[in-house]
Amino acid sequence: MSASDDMMKVLQQIWSKLQGFSQDHPLMQAAFLIMLLFFLTFITLMVIGCLYGRCGCCQGTRNRVSVI
Repeated sequence: MSASDDMMKVLQQIWSKLQGFSQDHPLMQAAFLIMLLFFLTFITLMVIGCLYGRCGCCQGTRNRVSVI
């Protein structure tokens, strides 16, 4: 089995879980939405961090903090 077959299998399992999502307990729905929000926030912060570190627009602001 190749990696793409494994990935497709995982995605199919996730899709089947999402199709039954509307019938789940409301607590399970809330937990799923909280986890989704956490992962989306994490990904967004990672992208912003990578852009901030590599864009070159903020080179002067990094050295403004001085040690007392």
